This record gives sequence, C-alpha cells and structure tokens, in this order.
Amino acid sequence: MYATFDDYTGRFGGRAITNEADFSRLAVRADAVLDRLTFGRAAGYRDREGKLAMACCAVTEKLYEQEKHSGAGGAGRILEEKVGDHQVKYRACGWAELTTELEALAEMYLYGTGLLYRGIPVEAW
Repeated sequence: MYATFDDYTGRFGGRAITNEADFSRLAVRADAVLDRLTFGRAAGYRDREGKLAMACCAVTEKLYEQEKHSGAGGAGRILEEKVGDHQVKYRACGWAELTTELEALAEMYLYGTGLLYRGIPVEAW
C-alpha cells in the first residue's frame, strides 16, 4: 500500500475513517486508482516527500465517503428529503463522476512528481 493508517491519521490528518481495517481495505482500491492514473509508475516511485501517500489517503477517504453515502442498497447521496410523510430522494453517484473526483484529488498531491506524465518517459528511449 502507498499509505498506512498512521499516515492517514497523522500526516494527512484524516478523521473520517476511524477503523484501520476499513482504511486498509479501501487503500488497496485507492492504490489501483493511483496505479491507473500513473500508468503503473507509482509502484516504483521513491516517495521521499510523502506526496504519493497523501494522494492515497485522499483517494481512500473519498472512497470511504462514497461507500458510506451509498449505504447497503447503493442508493447514493441524499438529493432531497421531506419530513412530513417522510420522503427521501437519492442521487446516485455514477462511476464516471466518482472517477473524476478521485483523479482530481490524486492530481492535487501528485502534481510535480512526474507520475502524471502521459507520454513515454525519456529513460524508455
């Protein structure tokens, strides 16, 4: 994993995920998002400044929030709620929308690392 629960609670200052097992489970998914976004270069990156760990924490927290809001039935976020005769309308968060949010979070931390470069690295020549 690119980040630990200690990275999340300490360095990142995360408070949303309180269970280490939940963090670890979702961090595996966050790693897959980061691997896709960096074309697999994240695995070999020396994270001296902790930017990759921060990106992993941010993506993991977003995945946790998405999971929490979607609930067991996968309903999505509350769009509208009415108290009299109790009526609740949910807005489903589509995969494309979630992917865009995850990429934006990761890019905020990975900017300037070279991991987001979409071309062929010079070393490959």
